Amino acid sequence: MKGQEFRKLKAGTARAALVTVGLVGLAFAAAVSLCAQEAPAVNSPAGQVVTAYLDYQDANYSYINEGLTMVLKSSAFKKEPALSRGKVVRGTWQLGGGANNEVAFVWDRGARKLYVDLNRNLDLTDDPAGVYSSATGGPDYCQMFPNVRLPLEAGAASRFMLADLSLYDYGPQPRCTAALHSFWQGKVTLQGKEWQVGLLGISSRQRLSLDGGNLLLRPWGERSKPFNVYNGPLVALPSSQKVFFGNRAYGLKCASQTQGDSGKVVMQFTDQTPKLGELKIAGTYIQRATLEGGPYLVVLDQPEATVKVPVGRYKTANVWVKRGDTEANLDGQFQAVGRITVAEKAPAVLLAGGPLTNSVDVMRRGKYLALNYRLTGVGGGYQLVNQDRSHPPEFTVYQGDKKIASGKFEFG
Repeated sequence: MKGQEFRKLKAGTARAALVTVGLVGLAFAAAVSLCAQEAPAVNSPAGQVVTAYLDYQDANYSYINEGLTMVLKSSAFKKEPALSRGKVVRGTWQLGGGANNEVAFVWDRGARKLYVDLNRNLDLTDDPAGVYSSATGGPDYCQMFPNVRLPLEAGAASRFMLADLSLYDYGPQPRCTAALHSFWQGKVTLQGKEWQVGLLGISSRQRLSLDGGNLLLRPWGERSKPFNVYNGPLVALPSSQKVFFGNRAYGLKCASQTQGDSGKVVMQFTDQTPKLGELKIAGTYIQRATLEGGPYLVVLDQPEATVKVPVGRYKTANVWVKRGDTEANLDGQFQAVGRITVAEKAPAVLLAGGPLTNSVDVMRRGKYLALNYRLTGVGGGYQLVNQDRSHPPEFTVYQGDKKIASGKFEFG
């Protein structure tokens, strides 16, 4: 890895590699720099309410994988199509986490077919749009069905959710995961700035009450960019009834509402004026940082070295850094950021951000050395967002000035 720059290392945590060596000297170097600015926090009088109306939208990408609660059925449904002689799995998915939002299905493993009871009448023969096929090839106990429509009950805002379903029939019992493509989204203008806001996830009751799931929050101009819950620009956030972003504090409420022949979700932002304290950020190059598990969900975009945030105790922090096309997130596996207490008179410190540096953990195993690549920065290890697996990190081993070994790390 000698002399290699950070912009070339789009790899993430790599599996250990073994190299036969004697005494070694390792050389690695990298650095990034970003510029960031944020206006000081200012609060307006509490109580002003701004309303956003959210529409249901499909995306050509998935943003989260969720396991579907399945209740298996041993006997046939009221009416079923002609099935193959192979193994058949029957049951219901409880989309809202309970029996009040059940959808029946039949998975014909031998025919690689999935039948979904879209109209919820337990007749699996009268839903022509609910018949899906899995690609041929591969084992029949693991099949994927793309672009499945699942009826989601949410009162006036009921919709058909789009998802790629993966069904597995091995282990203790069959199971199913859904890669979701649908979500609620809309535009809200606060303090002269336009934002895309939305509700993500599969549980209708959780989404509408903001007791769980995820909140979508990013500048309106970025609304067409793909996102996911697991890494990247931190636009999919834990839902909260109190949020602090754009240097303002808001109470947040959601409800379903009928508008003409269609249903929408209403999201209301109510200005609040909490006490603010000083937060010093020890790292640099931060595009977005969040404080979670506290009195507010705090979102800081391109923060300066010192910012004002609501006082209180926060359980965790997440950070996204970026330079050009290279992006990285604070890796929870190595995260060193602990609880943060923000007070009115005593500044708190967030240990996170750049500069980022390539590093290698070395462990001796007899006559071998195990080398494990890490990308480190302030607060611990970082995970690259867009990993180019065709160009993994490289390493070179020297004994004195003599090169004795070199190679590439493997993903694992």
